[in-house]
Amino acid sequence: LIIFTAFNYLLLGYTMHSPSFRNDAQIGVSQEYAHHLEDDNITVEDLMYKYKSDKSRDDHGYTKLYDMLFGPIRHTVMNITEVGISAGQSIQAWYRYFPNAEIHGIDVKWISKLVEENMNRLKPRFHGHIANVLNGKTPTQLGFVPESMDIIIEDGPHWAATQIDFLVKLFPLVKPGGYYIIEDISQKTRGAKVFHEQPKESLPPAALEILEGNDALWIDASSGHRAWDEWARIAHNHVQDRTHHNSYCLVIKKRDRPLKPMQINFGAGAMDPGSIIKEDITEQEVDNFQNASSE
Repeated sequence: LIIFTAFNYLLLGYTMHSPSFRNDAQIGVSQEYAHHLEDDNITVEDLMYKYKSDKSRDDHGYTKLYDMLFGPIRHTVMNITEVGISAGQSIQAWYRYFPNAEIHGIDVKWISKLVEENMNRLKPRFHGHIANVLNGKTPTQLGFVPESMDIIIEDGPHWAATQIDFLVKLFPLVKPGGYYIIEDISQKTRGAKVFHEQPKESLPPAALEILEGNDALWIDASSGHRAWDEWARIAHNHVQDRTHHNSYCLVIKKRDRPLKPMQINFGAGAMDPGSIIKEDITEQEVDNFQNASSE
């Protein structure tokens, strides 16, 4: 993971390579990528253990969430971007897990020549962008295409300010129905306050609109951690207790249909027998169900 100040991140220059994207016509397990399917039943958990990523079940625990979200769409994901390449371990996992996807990684620099060489082995399906995307240029100016990404995972500097900036700049790249995920949110870096505790008071209008206008979930991935005490000891700079830690994440699914008018049912019909809508099941519905069950 990348841990440094937002100020230092903004000072670094960038060089950007032209991204490559896949479209609907390119879906399918092609012969070119078939050899990457070592095991059609492999899970994100398997791969994060294999490549030693701290997204694993016994670290932050994000693999539990990712297997739930990504399992049903594994073979239809075409484009995924992760902010924060670091040693490239999660990039390797995404490369193996999504056999039909172009994998994009963004970072301000390669942390070592060894990492760069290892990532280059994943070409042409992997695209490493050594870039500072928080310097005022839009993703479109850098070559990215609006609504092209099935998944964006933001695992860059974990300060609230940079998490907000990345969200505003990168969320337009997500397809309707796609996911934008912010990892490693904590109280220490103010992320818990701005995204969960006091969003209306803390977020700029553009970020608040993204949060409230789409389907957002606040996740504590530490629930059910089987080695919590050991994890807390190792990650003591980021973990205070079961409430104050950096294994929170924010999942935002971009809506593909407009929001309905606000309607709070609690106290206005919920759990009230007098407010129920009487069902009227037709014989045709029953016949359709029975026919489908017998096939």
